[in-house]
Amino acid sequence: MLSPHDMSSVIIAGPNNILEGIIKELHNLKILHIVDHSKNDLADIGTPLESASRISEILVKVRSMISSLNIKKNDSSFELKRDILDVGLAVKKLGDELVMRTDELKKIEEHLSRNEAVKQELEILKGIDIPLELFFPFKSLARFTGYLKSKNNHKELKTELEKITAKFMLLESLTSKGNLVVLYIDASKKENANSILQKIGFTPVNFVNLTNLKGNASSNMDIIEEEKANLQKKEEEVKKRIESLRKEHKSFLLAAEEFLNEQLEKAEAPLKFASTKSSFLIKGWIPSDELNKSIDRINKVSKNKVFIQFEPAKKNDKVPVKLKNPKYAKSFEFFLDLYSMPTYMEIDPTFFIFLTFPILFGMMLGDIGYGIVSFLIFWLIKKKLPKSRSLLNILMLASLVSILFGVLFGEFFGLEKIGEMELWHLLSREHDMFSLLYIAIGIGIVHVNIGLIIGFINEMKSHGFMMAIFEKGSWIVLEIGIAMVALSYFQIIAVSARIGYSFLAFSVLMLLKGEGIKGIIELPSILTNILSYARLMAIGLSSVILAVIINDESTQFFHKGGLFILAGVMILIIGHTINIMLGLLGSFLHSLRLHYVEFFSKFFHGGAKKYQAFGAKE
Repeated sequence: MLSPHDMSSVIIAGPNNILEGIIKELHNLKILHIVDHSKNDLADIGTPLESASRISEILVKVRSMISSLNIKKNDSSFELKRDILDVGLAVKKLGDELVMRTDELKKIEEHLSRNEAVKQELEILKGIDIPLELFFPFKSLARFTGYLKSKNNHKELKTELEKITAKFMLLESLTSKGNLVVLYIDASKKENANSILQKIGFTPVNFVNLTNLKGNASSNMDIIEEEKANLQKKEEEVKKRIESLRKEHKSFLLAAEEFLNEQLEKAEAPLKFASTKSSFLIKGWIPSDELNKSIDRINKVSKNKVFIQFEPAKKNDKVPVKLKNPKYAKSFEFFLDLYSMPTYMEIDPTFFIFLTFPILFGMMLGDIGYGIVSFLIFWLIKKKLPKSRSLLNILMLASLVSILFGVLFGEFFGLEKIGEMELWHLLSREHDMFSLLYIAIGIGIVHVNIGLIIGFINEMKSHGFMMAIFEKGSWIVLEIGIAMVALSYFQIIAVSARIGYSFLAFSVLMLLKGEGIKGIIELPSILTNILSYARLMAIGLSSVILAVIINDESTQFFHKGGLFILAGVMILIIGHTINIMLGLLGSFLHSLRLHYVEFFSKFFHGGAKKYQAFGAKE
């Protein structure tokens, strides 16, 4: 429980002709943590199996289809009883159909987009009964289409044009966007006409989508609408077919992705091995209690053609860590995954976090009502998000402890009295602030010293008993000295303060010996670490005061009666919802901080790799 699984280093060597079988067996065993080989003069890095490129190609197609069909990952129970060749053929067939349907849909969407552009241009011209053939380019004629600012501009334009030529045609239509005009003029007068149009505030409109259309705008609008309806019908049919492909093949694609991931992992495994022209060498770690069974299986598969060397982990080995905790504490490994894994020789702090995190959290939240609400919220979220069960299990346990502290504090949504009934309490947070502060500091002293004791054991295992005395025991001696000086000063104990000062001086010498000048610089940290636990009182007090304010404000509205009662209810709901959210966030973050900073700093080094067995799923 306090130590990880015992590990043994393993070296497996053999001829290349049995490598694929060994990889397959190791993958099935899901027991070997592989140590990547670095290229050296003796052995190169291995090359992937021949099937790797083919598997990778199929996997890319599968992932592309999963993305295209918008398939969400789930715990599909589809059983894929096929080999790589069968899966590849099935993926190709499905991929070809999906590409065909996708291309068909793309063409329809492009056609609809073009039709919409044509429709917008026809909308502009529907007030002018002009053949659309006149919008084809002419060599001898120049065409201008656009808007004039006002009707008066039309007369002015006509007058100015008549001054330069009689060979022009000017059409006009009043639209919602302005006065639309279409001007045809002799090509030789194009520049003159453009100058006149610019002078009177002409805004040109380009018609680029009307080529190949005949008849007038209104008749073509009907054709476009009919064509749009047909295209939308086809679009819907194609989308239904794609949706049916998604529903029909969803489970297959997810199972295929998982299968191919496994196959690719096996095919690319040699990239982690040492290799020569004729042999391979695999280095790794296996939990010691699984070692004999694993060796027997490997020898059986290889027909005793492999050489296997193994030995227990040594003191300075970089051992991957497989934590070993009882089921009730296992969820709290989440905090180490979030922070860092303890080294192989360190005590695993998971069990201690299991004991203390809910207490610190519960003391800060500390309300029966808030605890019940938060427990129900986390329970419901756990149903929806089973993959987050570790964190949610922690929060549910912390919520239960919050209910327990709520009973001790006699608080229910900030109320110490419900109606005429006063809730029993051992301590009132609202009125016994200093008592709560002393308890918080007391918890800090206990928690920090547990960390120092763990650090003492870690140091003794790593560097011996005397180094543990100097590095960790010195801090305990320092605390004893501070306590004796303080108790003597306040005349609580009949001991001379000089004895306390002697302890202080002795602890400084021990620190200097154990940690050097760094220890002297960090002397004040023991006090700041302990005083940091005052936040247990401060966060809880802020929560209960805010709850009291919410209750008092809502009560004032209730006394006014009528619609004010509804306002009072809204204040209660909104106010307590916000306070619960703040309470949960504050309690979680500050509890986490007290562990990571105040507690872990007394013993935890971390930095180890997490044990990841080849073939095992996360």
